[in-house]
Amino acid sequence: MNDPLSLALREIAETRRLIEGLITSSESFDYPKAKIALRELNRKVRDLAKIEGRLQATLQPCDPKIHVLDFSKSPTPAQL
Repeated sequence: MNDPLSLALREIAETRRLIEGLITSSESFDYPKAKIALRELNRKVRDLAKIEGRLQATLQPCDPKIHVLDFSKSPTPAQL
């Protein structure tokens, strides 16, 4: 599998192309072309859901014994 950033950029570019084609065909009343673009967008939605699942599966869950402490919101000694 490609790295996630390259994969995301490729999918974004392809989705943008499909949406632009749909808008253009809708504005020019080319309904057969718009219908094809909608079908491709539906396929893209399913593909993106699969990719999202694969990428989510590659994320390592945090160790439950590790707790992150956020000290940025704690009062400073001057505020006490």
